[in-house]
Amino acid sequence: MTDSATEKHVYAHLCTWFQTRDFSGQWAMWNSQYEQTPHNPDTVFENGQRDIAAPNYPLTDLYDTSDPDLIEFHLLLMKLAGFDGIIVDWDGRRLNRYRHDGLMAIVPHLEALDMKLIMCFEEWCGYYPEGTYPDRRAEIDAAAAEIDWMMGELAAKDLYGTVRGTKPVLIFRKKPEKFNEAEWTELAKGIQGRGGSIIWPADFSGEFDSIIDGRYFWVGGFTPEHRHNTLEWCEQAYRKFFEASAGRQLRTSPSITLGSATPGFDDTYVWGWGVAPRVAPRYEGKRFELTWEMSIANNVDLVQVVTWNDWNEGSHVEPSDTFGYKYLEMNKRYAARFKGVADSVPDEALRLPLKLYQARKAGEMSPDKLDTARQAILTGDYAAAAELL
Repeated sequence: MTDSATEKHVYAHLCTWFQTRDFSGQWAMWNSQYEQTPHNPDTVFENGQRDIAAPNYPLTDLYDTSDPDLIEFHLLLMKLAGFDGIIVDWDGRRLNRYRHDGLMAIVPHLEALDMKLIMCFEEWCGYYPEGTYPDRRAEIDAAAAEIDWMMGELAAKDLYGTVRGTKPVLIFRKKPEKFNEAEWTELAKGIQGRGGSIIWPADFSGEFDSIIDGRYFWVGGFTPEHRHNTLEWCEQAYRKFFEASAGRQLRTSPSITLGSATPGFDDTYVWGWGVAPRVAPRYEGKRFELTWEMSIANNVDLVQVVTWNDWNEGSHVEPSDTFGYKYLEMNKRYAARFKGVADSVPDEALRLPLKLYQARKAGEMSPDKLDTARQAILTGDYAAAAELL
């Protein structure tokens, strides 16, 4: 994939942190320990679904994000739905090792399918849990070491995505007071000194403007009193994001803008991660339409779909029992329009990767035949793939 100042990109924000007892020996993220909303996947309801910490249920049933069959399903479906690659939340190698291992399981599949990777660096890998390191200097050094590994082992690969000739790294901050401007000036060298660009979350303080290269939008925040995000709130927040970006002088000029297409948000089933639920209703697809339309109208460099599979926060576009393939059908059309190309993939073709995944799990067809079906999907011979499956 080439890159130019005018080329447009669509990426799916992917979570690598789901585990199942069958594949990894434990449940991870499908369960919830919060007393307000306990969920145990070992409990199976009469309809055959397990008790999970999510408002919707995946069509695949519960899965492990390190499972190669699941990775194949995800990436094939993404390609059909207009995605160029994935943006992965990464909190280093120490903090949640299994999430890192999940990412590394995906990397060879990205290379095989000519899909791209962009990293979203969670800076808390340098300081959490509090007290892990003896002082602030050690915390900064820990974050810098993870950045060094990320840029040397992942960003240096051909599979790493580019925007306007640079390798973007999104920064995810859990505590704005860590790290400050001077500390990020130091950390930034590890990214920008190796061909990377720093893409900062939407904020309007201007504190970090001199060291960042662009900004990205998420879901637009929530009202403090109700922890709610209406369609009007979302539109105002996104408009404010674009207005603020237009009037700011960042390190890179013109700055890089990563837009967002989001279907909705609902973390009730994990009780707002122990605080209180936050909800951004889907409005029957109108939020997804709004954020896609605003992204296109404002000529963003890249659209990040928020998210592919954050089931806990109810922001997934991955097919579910509630919404089916609705959001991927919408995304396919919007992605083609955004890139200025024809939407040549029939909606029915989106069903093929799930059939392939289910056939691999059933184990009743030869691997060679399934590999032939996979190749037919990749080459656009959907009728042949459907017949094989």
